[in-house]
Amino acid sequence: MASSIPRGIRVIDWKNADKSKSIRYRVRVERGEFVVDRSFEELERAKLFLEDTKTPQGRLLIAQGKDRASLMVSEVERLAVEFIKEGRCSLGHAIDSYIKAYVQPGLDSKVDKERQTAKAARARLMGCRRVLIPSYKLSFSAPSGPLATLGEFAKGRELKEIGDFYIDELTEQDTTEYISARLGKGRAKSTVKREVYALQSVVNKLRYTDNKAWKRLAGHNPFILADKSKLKGGEKRRRRVITEAEEEALLTELRRCRNPEMPLVFAVALSTGMRRAEVLGLLWSQVDLKRGVINLDPDQTKADEDRLVILLPEAVEAFKAIPVTDERVFHYKIEGFKTNFRRVLERAKLEDIHMHDTRRSFISRVLKTITSSSVVIADMIGARSVSNLEKRTIDRVRQNDMIEAGGIRTEQELRWTVHHKDGQTTSRYTNMAPEKE
Repeated sequence: MASSIPRGIRVIDWKNADKSKSIRYRVRVERGEFVVDRSFEELERAKLFLEDTKTPQGRLLIAQGKDRASLMVSEVERLAVEFIKEGRCSLGHAIDSYIKAYVQPGLDSKVDKERQTAKAARARLMGCRRVLIPSYKLSFSAPSGPLATLGEFAKGRELKEIGDFYIDELTEQDTTEYISARLGKGRAKSTVKREVYALQSVVNKLRYTDNKAWKRLAGHNPFILADKSKLKGGEKRRRRVITEAEEEALLTELRRCRNPEMPLVFAVALSTGMRRAEVLGLLWSQVDLKRGVINLDPDQTKADEDRLVILLPEAVEAFKAIPVTDERVFHYKIEGFKTNFRRVLERAKLEDIHMHDTRRSFISRVLKTITSSSVVIADMIGARSVSNLEKRTIDRVRQNDMIEAGGIRTEQELRWTVHHKDGQTTSRYTNMAPEKE
C-alpha cells in the first residue's frame, strides 16, 4: 500500500467524533509563502490536491477554494442532494410548468377570447402562489389538539408563500389554511373555490408536466383533501336583468361615445343573447340576415362547439344598422370594450350592471313574449345544460311571473311551490279520488 502512495502524502490514524478510528491521507506543503495542510478521506482526492500544489495555477485555485479536490467534494454533495430531492417539486414550479403547457398556448392564440381567458388563468395562478400561510422552522412543529387554536403564538412559526412549499410537504391542514387566509382577506367564497380547484388541477397535471414529481406524490393531492366546508354557499347566482329604463339610459350614454360601435355592440348582445366574446368576434360571413341565423365556429363559443344563433326580428334590425367596412362586424378587442363600457356605466350613474346581464335580459324577454320551451331557449343562446338553464334563470323568471299573477296556474308552478324536482314526486302526494261520504 505504501508503494502506491506518492511522496508528499502521509497516512495518518484518525480518531473520529464517536471515538472510532479510521485512516486519512495528509498533504502538507510549504513553498515559500504558500503553506497548506489538508487531510482527506479518499486517496484520489489527496493525489489531485498534491498535483495542484505543484503549479502556480493550481496554487491559485487552492487559495480560491476551486481546486479539483474541493470541486469533487461539491459534486459529491450536489449528487447527494439531488438524490434526496429527486422528484421533489415546489408548488411554484408546478404552477410555472402548468402555465407553460396549458396557459401559454392561449396567450399566444390569435383568438381574442382565448387570450383573455388565458390572461385571467395566469393572473389567478400567479396570485395564488404568493398567498402567505403558516410554516414552522426546522425542529419546530405545529401545535395540535387543544392547543391548535393557539398556533399563531407558537415558537418557530412564520408566514411563507405557498408557492415555496414542496408539494409532498403540503398537508390538508396547509391547504385549509390557504382557504382561511383568502377568506380572511375578504375574498368571495366563489373566488376562493375557483382558486382551490385551479391549484388542484395544477397538481393533477403534474403527471404530464413533471412525471417524477407526480410519482413521488403517489396520487396525493393536498388540495383535494382541503376542508372546503367554509366555501359552501359561495356560488351565489346573479339574477340581475336590465330594466327598460336602465336600457334607455345606457343607450343614451352609449350613443355619446366617440366610437359608434358601442351602442351597436350592446344592441346586438341584448337582442341575441350572445356572449360578449361571441359578439366581438363575429365576421360578416357568419351572419345570414335572409335566413335570420348566425353560424358560430367552435373557437368562438364557450363550449368549443359550433352553434346556430337564431335571429329575432329586432336582432335583424340591429344588424342592418351596422355599417359594413371589412370582414369583421365589430373592431373592438375585449379589453378595450370592457374599459369603455365601465366608463359609460359611470357616466350613466348605473350600478351593478354587467355586460353579461344582457344575456339574462334576453332570456327573460323571450320567455314572456315568444316561447315557454326551455329546450328552444337553450338552443338559441347555446346553453350546454337545459337543466342548469332552467334552474339558474328560467325558473326564476317564471316564478316572478307567478308572483305577479297572484296564483298557481300550472303543474310546474305547483312543483316550484312545494319544491318537487319532477312530476313523479308530486304524483306520490296526489289523491284525485273523491272522499266517501
